[in-house]
Amino acid sequence: MSSSWRRITSFSVLLWTAATALMLGSPPVLAQDRPPNILLIVADDAGYADIGSFGGEIQTPNLDALASVGVRFTQFSVSATCSPSRSMLLSGTDNHIAGLGNMAEFMAPNQKGKPGYEGYLNDRIVPISSLLRDAGYNTYMAGKWHMGEEPEQFPAARGFIRDLTLIPGGGSHLADMWGARGERQLYTYNGRPIQALRPGFHSSEDYTAAIIDSIEENGRDGKPFFAYLALQAPHDPFQLPAEWRDRYKGRYDEGYDAVRAKRIERMKELGVLDPKATVSPRLASIPAWTDMSPEERRMSARRMELYAAMVEHMDANIGKLIGYLKTSGLYENTLIIFLSDNGPEGNVMMVGAPWDNGDFENWGKRGTFIQYGRS
Repeated sequence: MSSSWRRITSFSVLLWTAATALMLGSPPVLAQDRPPNILLIVADDAGYADIGSFGGEIQTPNLDALASVGVRFTQFSVSATCSPSRSMLLSGTDNHIAGLGNMAEFMAPNQKGKPGYEGYLNDRIVPISSLLRDAGYNTYMAGKWHMGEEPEQFPAARGFIRDLTLIPGGGSHLADMWGARGERQLYTYNGRPIQALRPGFHSSEDYTAAIIDSIEENGRDGKPFFAYLALQAPHDPFQLPAEWRDRYKGRYDEGYDAVRAKRIERMKELGVLDPKATVSPRLASIPAWTDMSPEERRMSARRMELYAAMVEHMDANIGKLIGYLKTSGLYENTLIIFLSDNGPEGNVMMVGAPWDNGDFENWGKRGTFIQYGRS
C-alpha cells in the first residue's frame, strides 16, 4: 500500500471504500493490486492523554509506533457515551438516526418508543460491515457490541461473517461472564450464544486472538478483510492477569494533581495541545491530593495503577495483532485506525454481591470491580 494511503486514518475512508465498491459493483481498485484491508480498533472509555503519543505516562509502544508513521487526530469527535458513538461509527450517520439517540440503559421516559431511540442499531441504516461484505470483503468482529441484544440485532445479522462478541455494554473481563449486578452476560460466537468462555479468558487477549484466528482461517480466499476489534479495555472493572497487576506499583504515589500537570505539559510539547492553551482547574468537588488521608491516597493510587496496567496490557495485545500482520505480509496493505469510543468514565458504579472489593490486596482479581472515580 502506498505511504499516502497508509497515512489516511479517518473513518471517512471506510465509507469511501464501501461507496466505491458499490458504485463499481466489485471491490475498489486503488493504486495497488488488491483493495486495502481495514483494521478498526476501538478502545472502551480510554482517556485522551492515556496513550504515550498523546502525552500519557502509560507505556503504549505499539500504538505509539503506529502514530509515528500515521496521523494523530486532535479534533476527532465522538459521543459522550459508548453505544451512541459505536452506532455513528458503524453507520456513518448521526446516532439519532441509527437508533441510539441515548444509551438503552439510560433512555428517558419521553425518549422510549420514539424513532431514533430504539436502543439498538436500527434498520434505517446499513452498517459498514454489511456494505463491505457485499463489496467482497471478509468481515470479522471481536469484542463489545452494545447495539442490540436480540438475535436479529447481533453482529452476525449486521454484516459480520465471524465474531466473538460480548453483546451487552460491559462486565467482567474474565471467564466468569459477570455483569455489574452479577448477572450472566450474553456472548456470541459466529452468531450463536455460547455458554462458557475458555478457562483463563481475558477480554484483551481473547478478542485479539479471535481477530488473528479469523484472518488466518479465511486468508487464503484472496479477499481483503474488514476487522473490527472492539476491545472492552480499559473499561472498568480493572481486572488483569497476575503478572500485570503490579506493573505500575508506586508510579502514582505523587497523586492525580501532579500526573495531570505533567500530562498537560507533554501534550503541549507533542503539539497535541497549543502551547498557549489554558486548562480548567481541578473541580472544587474533587479534593486536592495533599488534603486526602494517607489511606485515601493509597487507595486512589492503586486504582490508577490497575487502570494504567489495563491500558498497557491492551497495547501489548494490539502489538500481537500488528506483529501477526507483519509476519503474514498483510501490514503494508492494511489501513489501521485506532480510537476510543468516548472519554474516561467519571462515575462510580455501585455494585454489590457477588462482587467483593473489600480486600485491598485482591484488587484487580476475579470478582473485584475497581474503578478510578472522578479524579
